Amino acid sequence: MKVRIHVHAFEERNSLLIWLKGRPILVVKDGEKLYGMDAVCAHMGCALLTEVKGTTVTCPAHGAKYDVRTGELVEKAHVRPEVMCEQENVALPLKTYRVSVGEDGLLNVEP
Repeated sequence: MKVRIHVHAFEERNSLLIWLKGRPILVVKDGEKLYGMDAVCAHMGCALLTEVKGTTVTCPAHGAKYDVRTGELVEKAHVRPEVMCEQENVALPLKTYRVSVGEDGLLNVEP
């Protein structure tokens, strides 16, 4: 699905939070590669994942860390790590998306 965001949006940042079919998706640029991942933390579903360092995304609420390339949990939450999301059906690994840039410079996000 084409997203009306131009690749130039990454000139001053390395990540964007977009909404696709009502779901928040985090798009991350690492070097020349683009990655997309569901942006709802699987721990308790209480936070949008927006804190990015390289390809690691940290939940701002409880510190769980995910690899945006695979959606895998790389570090459990610091608070109540045994509790998984009770708010909605969020499972590990988080869903990832293929992100590419079309000839028009707009992002393409595909499951």
